[in-house]
Amino acid sequence: MPTLPDLTAAAANLRLHLGDFHARHRADGVFHVAPGGPGSVPALADLDVPELHVDLLPETPDPAAQAVLRALGYVPGPDGWAHPGGWRLVFPAHDSGWRARQQALRALLRADAAAAAQYRQVYRAAGREAADQALEEPATARHAGVVGWAPLAFVADALRGLEAPWMFAAGGAMDLHLGRVTRPHDDLDVVLPYEAQDAVRANLHARGWRTDAVLDGQYAVWDAPVVPPHHQVHARHPALPDVLMLDLMFTDLSGGTWHYRRDPAVTRPLAEVRRVDGRGWPFLAPEVALLFKAGMPGRPPRPKDEADFRRVAPTLDPVARAWLRGALDRVVPGHPWQAAL
Repeated sequence: MPTLPDLTAAAANLRLHLGDFHARHRADGVFHVAPGGPGSVPALADLDVPELHVDLLPETPDPAAQAVLRALGYVPGPDGWAHPGGWRLVFPAHDSGWRARQQALRALLRADAAAAAQYRQVYRAAGREAADQALEEPATARHAGVVGWAPLAFVADALRGLEAPWMFAAGGAMDLHLGRVTRPHDDLDVVLPYEAQDAVRANLHARGWRTDAVLDGQYAVWDAPVVPPHHQVHARHPALPDVLMLDLMFTDLSGGTWHYRRDPAVTRPLAEVRRVDGRGWPFLAPEVALLFKAGMPGRPPRPKDEADFRRVAPTLDPVARAWLRGALDRVVPGHPWQAAL
C-alpha cells in the first residue's frame, strides 16, 4: 500500500505564505484547509494523489497568490495545483457544500472497506466524478447516523439559559423541520436579536469559544456589538463536532416581529416564524429559511439550496406556500420557485 505524505507541514506552509485569514484584519488568506480526495484514503491511495481542500480568500487564487504557490513548488493543472511531493491543492467554491460532502465521503471510505471497494470499481470504470456520485447517498446516510444531531446539540448546549429568542436557521432549520439530518453542513446558522449580543458573547466566551465579528469582509475581535448593516459573528470551539463554525446572524426581532434583513418591509410575527422541536430546540420556520435560500436578483440559488427547496417545498402547508410565494414576488419577482409553489 502506498505511503501517504504527511500534509500537516504543507497546510501550515499555506497559512504561513498565503496568510491566515483567522489572524484578523485581512481580506485574504487561508480560511480552512483539510485533507481530502480518494488519494487520502489508505485503501485507495493507488488511485490518485491525496488532496488538500483549501478554502481561500479570494476564492480563486489571484496573481499574487499564484506566484506564492509557484514559489512553494506547486504547478497548476486541470484538477488543481500539483506538488512534486505527491499531493494536490483543490480550491472548492465557497458555499457550494462540496467540501462538506467530500469530508462525509472520505469518512465513509476510511471506515467501510466494502464502500471503498465499490468506489474503486466505479472509479476504474467511469472516473472520479462518477465514483463520488455513486457513494454520495451512503456517505450521507452514514453521516446522519454517526454525526447526526451532535453539532446542533453542542450549539444548543452552548446557548442554554439565553433568554433571547434565538433559533437555528438555514440547513439546520430545514433538518429540524423534516425531523432528520439530510446532508452534511459546512457550518450552523443561528438567528438572534441584535440586543442579545452582550449576553451571547458572555455565554460563549465562558465556554471557551473564539468569536470573530465579520466586518466588511474581514475578521475583527468581537469586543463591541455589531450594528447594521453588519450582522455576522463567526464562533468556533475545538470540540464543535464536524462543522467548521457557528454563524451567528443578528437581526431585528423588535416588538415581537421578525424583519427580513434584506427587505425590512417583509415581516411576520415572531411567534409564527419561531418553531420549537420536541427537544426544545428552536428553529426558523421552513418557508422563512427558504426565502433566504432563494437568493437575490442577479444571484440565483446555490445547488445545495435548490436541493433543500426540493426536499422541503412538498412539506409546506398552504399558508406557508402562500406566504413564500408572496415574499418571493416582492423580493425576487419571477423566481422559478414560485411556479413550483
